[in-house]
Amino acid sequence: MDLTKSSVALSRLILDAWNNYEETTDAIVPDTFPDIARIAAVYGSPQLKDDAPQSGRVLISGAVRMTVLYVPEGGGALRRLDIPISFAHIEEAAGINEDSRLFVTCRVVAADAHVMNSRKLSATATLSICCRVFASDTAQLTDGFAEADSGLELLTTTHTVTVPSGVLRREFTLMEDVNLPDHERFREIFAPRAEMRLSDCRLMNGKAVLKGDVALHMLAMTTDDTLENVDCVVPFTQIFEADGMTDNQQISVSFSVRHLDAELRDDGLVGIGLGACVLLTAFETHTLHVIADVYHLEHPVHVETRPVTLPACHPLAELGCEATETVPVGMKIAQIADITATLDTLLQDASRTVLRMMACIVYRSDDGEYYSIHRAIHMPLSLPDGTQSVRLNGMQCRASATISGEDSVVLSLSGRCSLLCDEPLQLNDLSALTIDESAQPAASPVSVILRYVDAEERLWDIAKHYRTTVDAIRQANQLDTDHLSACAQMLLIPVR
Repeated sequence: MDLTKSSVALSRLILDAWNNYEETTDAIVPDTFPDIARIAAVYGSPQLKDDAPQSGRVLISGAVRMTVLYVPEGGGALRRLDIPISFAHIEEAAGINEDSRLFVTCRVVAADAHVMNSRKLSATATLSICCRVFASDTAQLTDGFAEADSGLELLTTTHTVTVPSGVLRREFTLMEDVNLPDHERFREIFAPRAEMRLSDCRLMNGKAVLKGDVALHMLAMTTDDTLENVDCVVPFTQIFEADGMTDNQQISVSFSVRHLDAELRDDGLVGIGLGACVLLTAFETHTLHVIADVYHLEHPVHVETRPVTLPACHPLAELGCEATETVPVGMKIAQIADITATLDTLLQDASRTVLRMMACIVYRSDDGEYYSIHRAIHMPLSLPDGTQSVRLNGMQCRASATISGEDSVVLSLSGRCSLLCDEPLQLNDLSALTIDESAQPAASPVSVILRYVDAEERLWDIAKHYRTTVDAIRQANQLDTDHLSACAQMLLIPVR
C-alpha cells in the first residue's frame, strides 16, 4: 500500500568534539632584554584564523599570543616577552562537507613557561577546542495510507518533540575606543580577555537582532612598575539575516571570540578590536502521530519498519553555579594582582554534572616579588530532575580572590550558564506494508469468545490476536473509550 508521510525539518549534529591538547615552542630572549632569573606569570590569548569544513573533516588553525612576565637577573621591574605559538587541529566525521554549519570555540585553559637558560625559555599553551558541525536534514515519518481500507486497524502513538530546525553562523567585528580613567598611571596594557554577554535576542521579519555587551578584562603595568586589573564594558547591537527562521520560534545564541586586541594610546584611550562568531539555533516543536502497530481484520499483512532517531533537544533555563576554595601559597601576600578563570570542560556522569574551570592567581609577596599559582576548580551544576544529557551553550563567570591569613588566598567563582538538554527520540517508522489478500482466514465457529484476562494486557493486543477491533471489545464489555487494557477480569470478545 502507498504510505503518506509527514516531514520534520531539522539540523542534525554530526560532530560534537571537545578536546584539550598542548602546543609548545622555544624562544630566545632578544639582545635588548636582560637575562631571565625567574618566570613570574604567563598568559595566552588565542587567535582563531581558519575553521573551514571540508570533505569528511574540519581543519582548525590559528595562533596563541603568549605573554611572559619574567624577573630579570639582578632584580628590577618585570619584563614582558610576547611569543607566538601556531597551532593546527583536525577533526573528522562522516557527513561533513562544504555545506555543513560549523561552530568552533578555542580557549587557552593553561599557559606556562620554564627557563632553559638565562637567554632561552620554553612556552606551553594548553588549548581547549570545542568543534560542532551541523547538517540540514529532513525526517520523513509515515502517518497514514493513501488509500482507505476499512479492514486495516492502526495503533498510533503521539509524541511532542522539540528539534533544532535551523542553524546559522554569523561573524562580526567590534572596533571601539574606550576611555581609561587615570590613564597617566599606566605605561601599558596587555593580556586582554573578553566575555560576551547576551541581554536580548529577537527574530523579526527574517532578521535576528542581538543586544549585549563585552566584558573586557586586562592587565596593566603602572608607572610604578606594579600590576593592576583594568576592566571595561563595551555594549553592542548586531542585526543579522536569519533566513529560514520565523518570529515565533525559540532561539538560542552561542558566542565564540576569534581574536582580541587592546592597545593603550597616548591620548588615554584603549583601542579595542574584537572578532566574534555567533551561532543561532532555532527550535520548533512538533506533535507527531506515529503508526506503532497495524493489522488487517481479514488478511495477513507483511510490515517493514526502519529505525529513525530524531535529535530532540531544548534549551534549559539558565543555571547558576559557584565554587570556593582556599589556596595556600606558602608566603605572606601583599597584593592580589590578577585572577582569571577559564572554562576547561563539562564533565558529566550518572551522579553529577560539573564545569571544570582553570584558575590562575597572580600575586605580589611582601618583598615586592610577583608569583602565580594555578588551580583546577569544579563548579557543580544542579540539573532539573530527569535531565540525563546536556551540552554547554554558553557561560558567564566571575572570579574573585581575597587574602586569607598570611599565606593563603580564598578563591571564589560564580557563574551563569545556558545548557541544551539532549533527549533523542527513537522511533520505528513504518516503511512498507503488504496485504496478502490471497490468504483467507478460517471461519470461526463462534461469534463471541469469553476469556478471563489474568495479567494486565492491552486491548489492542487482544483485538489483534482475535482479528477484531478495540471498539468492538469496549462495546461488548461496556468499557469507556479511555480504557486501554484489561486485568483480572472476564471479557467478551466479538469475533468476525
